[in-house]
Amino acid sequence: MPQSIQHLVKRPVATLPFTDGRTCKDWLKLLPVTNIVQTQQIIHEALREMGRGQLASLERLTCLELMREKVAYLQAEQRARFSGKTIPLSHGDMMAWETSRTLVESMETGYRGCFDEATGGASDLAAHLALVIQRIMRYIGLQMLFSGMIYRRFDPVLWARLHQLWVEAEGRHLTLVRVKDSVGSVEGTSSVTEAYTAILLARMANVHELAPRQIDFVDALLKRFSAKVTIESDPVACGTGPLLCVDLFGTEGVSVRVGEEAVDHLRFLNMAELSLSLRRRIAKLQVGEPPVNLNLPTEWTAQEILPQMWRLHRIWCEGIVTRRSGIVPRETGATLAFGINETHYFVTGDVFEQPGKKRELTRQELNDIAMFGKISETTMRARYADFNFATETWGVVEEGRGYVRLMRPSNSTRGVAIGRLVGVRLGEGGMVLLSVVREIVQELDGAILAVLGLLPGKPEAVAVSRPPDLRTHPGTQYLQGLRLPAMPSLKEPESLFVPAGLTQPGRTTEIVPHGQYAGVQLKLGDFAERGADFDRFIVLEAN
Repeated sequence: MPQSIQHLVKRPVATLPFTDGRTCKDWLKLLPVTNIVQTQQIIHEALREMGRGQLASLERLTCLELMREKVAYLQAEQRARFSGKTIPLSHGDMMAWETSRTLVESMETGYRGCFDEATGGASDLAAHLALVIQRIMRYIGLQMLFSGMIYRRFDPVLWARLHQLWVEAEGRHLTLVRVKDSVGSVEGTSSVTEAYTAILLARMANVHELAPRQIDFVDALLKRFSAKVTIESDPVACGTGPLLCVDLFGTEGVSVRVGEEAVDHLRFLNMAELSLSLRRRIAKLQVGEPPVNLNLPTEWTAQEILPQMWRLHRIWCEGIVTRRSGIVPRETGATLAFGINETHYFVTGDVFEQPGKKRELTRQELNDIAMFGKISETTMRARYADFNFATETWGVVEEGRGYVRLMRPSNSTRGVAIGRLVGVRLGEGGMVLLSVVREIVQELDGAILAVLGLLPGKPEAVAVSRPPDLRTHPGTQYLQGLRLPAMPSLKEPESLFVPAGLTQPGRTTEIVPHGQYAGVQLKLGDFAERGADFDRFIVLEAN
């Protein structure tokens, strides 16, 4: 490693390593990108030094703008470290997340220093005040986004800081001023209004219900279409129906109201243009128009985009609140098994074995049979322990139609992720049900609440044949699967749960019900759902 880079990496920044925009640009080029956390810490230290007033006002803003590109790159790279992991994060992933969050907060602090100077008489920054406010808003929004990515609540003071900035921008007539924004907009320019609107709508999307890839889609959509929303002081300008209202004196985002009167501290989101734009794109996607022709993110397929756009339109433009409401149930605990394999064991009480294959008994099992005439429970429990099959009991907080809200115990060793399959039994002696994690909320005190969407029907444990190209050796041609019966009264077709990626729609697969030797051929239809660790197929016919 060159000596200049060793100096940057190994020695903490005690003094500012640059003196102006030109030397800052050279310094940024030398920063290593092989160790993301270390580079983030180096920039964080430099931002702290900048806050001590070692640079002239305009040079400080120039350096922040140069750092912004590098920080965006580092944050995007680091997101993969903790995005999609089970909650709570491991200690190492949590430290990486905290480093990223702190860097974003430091960028906000840096731009706030520019704001204070610009409003305090620094004439060279006065012309850039709209840009400075827009940047501060973006970094407040990023702090909210980073919390949302690990389903953690953020301090409501962020809302107060955001609304105060809007009041400043409105009072100075800066809300519509165009500024360069290569990071937060696909068109390369943005405004205070667009930044403010994007944050409001992103929080309305309720990221606690979304998988990481879906969160990224919401972010990508808002970078394209937040300009189609206007902010009004008079609700009449927004037309009739539910109104999306913001209280500038409050510590929350958008609320849905009906028939609100104009008040000085209330603002209303006019969604008419965005609604029309989304509906037109939904209609064209339904007839086969590719997303690239509709200025939609190309990293997602039309099958992924359509349900998300319908959902966002209902929330943003129709004012449909997705929050659930239920009752406190009589059951105080729920027993959980995570994933297909553990749920298979939870349903059957038996360790999975290949159908039709006689397992050789262990020496201890043979000794038990010779001595007791059967395999002892102690030996059976010891064998089951080898497979690491264990359940946990979580507290039941709320129960409603088709869902249950649970609290993870403090001594739990299991994490949760959106879209993960969970076997659940409410109370003592109840029937095991299949469920999918639909929502996660991690409170500021560390408590984790999870909403499980309950699937109707009594699950049947089955063995599912592996395609020939996925068989590692002749003895592993079957994997665990779960089958749900049809529920005509609920318009639920018969479905089959298999490990993610095992097979594809339209194929025929063989299943063997637990405890039987004869197989059944199932003709699979389309995906009913694709979860984090499973694929659920509609069963068209069984032979």
